[in-house]
Amino acid sequence: MSSEIPAPSEAVLVRIAGIAVQVEELLALDNQKDKAPVGLTTAKNDRRRTMEAILVSLADSGVRDYLAELKRLGLVPPR
Repeated sequence: MSSEIPAPSEAVLVRIAGIAVQVEELLALDNQKDKAPVGLTTAKNDRRRTMEAILVSLADSGVRDYLAELKRLGLVPPR
């Protein structure tokens, strides 16, 4: 395993940060203390939209290329 971690471009770094925020939001959907009460359908739709946004971000070519490079270097566990 290499100790050198390639630096992502600024665009990829922003995309990855966005993914982290979306994952945090997805995990926080169960804790609705700061939001008005909603029905189960609304909560499911919010979760679905957040998952779709994550998948779109992960499909970004810059993010895919950067993750592929990290995997090639053995820095990210394979799926």
